[in-house]
Amino acid sequence: MTQEMEVQPGPAVLLLAREWPAMLVVGLLTIGVGAVVIAWPSETLTVLSILLGIQLLIFGLFRLIGAFAHDVASPGFVAFVGILGMIAGVVVLRHPFETVTVLATILGAVWIVTGVIEVIDAIAAKYVDGRGWLALGGLLSVAAGVVIVAWPEPTVTVVAWIAAFYLIVFGLFVCASAFAMRNLTKA
Repeated sequence: MTQEMEVQPGPAVLLLAREWPAMLVVGLLTIGVGAVVIAWPSETLTVLSILLGIQLLIFGLFRLIGAFAHDVASPGFVAFVGILGMIAGVVVLRHPFETVTVLATILGAVWIVTGVIEVIDAIAAKYVDGRGWLALGGLLSVAAGVVIVAWPEPTVTVVAWIAAFYLIVFGLFVCASAFAMRNLTKA
């Protein structure tokens, strides 16, 4: 026998439900960003890289200025970090897409190392359940890392497309949630 119980939304949910138009706008904007990334993946990544370069310049400048503060324990080191940040920012701004490619290559190398460690863990852990899955996950990580390291530029574009599809699906869920919230306000 099953009993059905009617659940009424609490006051917090009803307060949130009144904001359904804002949720709908966020959902539509998220879908829009996903569509832009699908249409121009390389350009989108370049813009993100430029924003990273600007952030590094600002970080470096603040560190350099902070080196002259009276309470800094190691002003030389802080100034050095600031100068490095500014140099990195300039490099990123001069070569934005290449920066994304370098970051993808580093990610691929990390996946290779992580995968090798997982395979070694699976081999070493003789009495652990799920060793095969751990080894398989490690091998998949190594394979994905090798693909990224071998072809970083096309891989970055594919990752951008995957992120774009995720944004579109997430935006659709937010829009659906907004309409569900609207129905709560009507009830």
